[in-house]
Amino acid sequence: MVDAKDKFRFNPQVQVIKVSYDGIIQETNTALFNWSKGKSIYDAHPFFEILKTIEDDNSVKEQELNFPCIHIEEGNSERICDLTIKPNGKEISIFLYDYTDKYKDLNHIAQQKNESILLARELELKNKYLLEKEEFKNSFIANINHEIRTPLTSILGFVEVLEKTQLTFEQEELARIIKRESHHLNALIDDMIDISKIESGSLKIVQERFAFRELIDGFNESYGKLAKEKEIKFETNIEDGIQEYLIGDRTRVYQILNNVLNNAFKFTEEGKVSFKVSKNYQRTNKLSLTFKIEDTGIGILEENLPHLFDRFTRFNRDKQISGTGLGLAIVKNLVDLLNGEIKVTSKPDEGTTFIIKLPFKFEVTKSIVERKKKKYTLPKSKKKFRILLVEDEEITQYLIMKILISQGTYFVDIAINGEQAINYIEKRKYDLILMDLTVSKIDGFKATQMIRNNYGDKFISEIPIIGFSGKADEHARDKCIRAGMDDFIAKPFEQEELLYKIVKQIAKKAAE
Repeated sequence: MVDAKDKFRFNPQVQVIKVSYDGIIQETNTALFNWSKGKSIYDAHPFFEILKTIEDDNSVKEQELNFPCIHIEEGNSERICDLTIKPNGKEISIFLYDYTDKYKDLNHIAQQKNESILLARELELKNKYLLEKEEFKNSFIANINHEIRTPLTSILGFVEVLEKTQLTFEQEELARIIKRESHHLNALIDDMIDISKIESGSLKIVQERFAFRELIDGFNESYGKLAKEKEIKFETNIEDGIQEYLIGDRTRVYQILNNVLNNAFKFTEEGKVSFKVSKNYQRTNKLSLTFKIEDTGIGILEENLPHLFDRFTRFNRDKQISGTGLGLAIVKNLVDLLNGEIKVTSKPDEGTTFIIKLPFKFEVTKSIVERKKKKYTLPKSKKKFRILLVEDEEITQYLIMKILISQGTYFVDIAINGEQAINYIEKRKYDLILMDLTVSKIDGFKATQMIRNNYGDKFISEIPIIGFSGKADEHARDKCIRAGMDDFIAKPFEQEELLYKIVKQIAKKAAE
């Protein structure tokens, strides 16, 4: 309702009507409606039927009654009025205040406000939906990652076991193909995980000291072999004076260079691929390097260059050339995360050139001692070392048993979940536990915490524990260490790496 102050401020038109208690108009002006003296007010609008109750109700006969926002029509026009009814003696005075424009403005404002609230709610719901969708996608990819890596670990592991047996030339070739395609599948899984992490913002860049020269030499060796197979040239050139050890994210640098090199070899059937590394600038302990990868392959059309780093983009439809179209999209995102730059030029049938600039840091010291992988040997023992394998996948159980038993120095017991593992260690002494992180009932993390915290027996509580899982990311090892494990290995793993970690932990425990 609009109060008296509002009425005065808005200066509405007012029509005053005096009617008898039986509803006959005694007196009126025509400021709003053309109602004439002697007519019944009840014919003007059904609302006025309320006057019939006033005569019989003594409690309201001396009161002023106010009614806001009454819609009254006359002919083709409609007005929105506030009504004031004042009974006095023999007649009733009715005051009609015309607030049509004001109510329409208020209605428009209210409508805008409601629309704004609805829009905000819609955006909130959309954002919630997108977050839930992103969470589901990441969870789905993580689960698929685990489900694929587990059988992939077995495939790669058994191929390695197979390679060490007496094979014919044809069998060796078949084993090599299985191994190659398995590694390719593993790379595709890594690509999916990386894209998911990049999109969710969960991919973290680490700064650690690594052997830069060793990284480049690895490319020289692996792609040198590929060049011989394809009968093309592979030229590498590293500028003198680049530090042997740099500080940066080795894993991401490897991914960037490996993806671009792999792309160059994939689309080059004759000629050469060249890989050059040079200094862009060096200041105090900061260094920028330029990586130039050039090929004489099929090249890229100029109109396709702007879309080169889009996801799932493949300009070449040759089915003999494998790939998902994720590699260069990951490269661009990783270069951006490292605060680097990437440029590409290309001509069809002449080749493509990638120029990548990446920042690094280095240690300012007069001499750097190379950190080599320490060698460990099992302590001398007349008995075999007993390993408890906590794993619920039957094929992985068989693979690890095959690897360890073939060494001739281990006994292996198997627990299919954390609860069973706890029961085993209470009955028998073990030299080491291999703990899958995702077993049922009690998972690997909780089982480890129980072993570390719930036993007074020092031999039990300090058993070396190595965690392993297909759900591996850059935080997996840290999470394992915080749970009380001694080390972590990701699926799929190399036999040599698994054996190295087992020997290392048993040796370290014996030396204490």
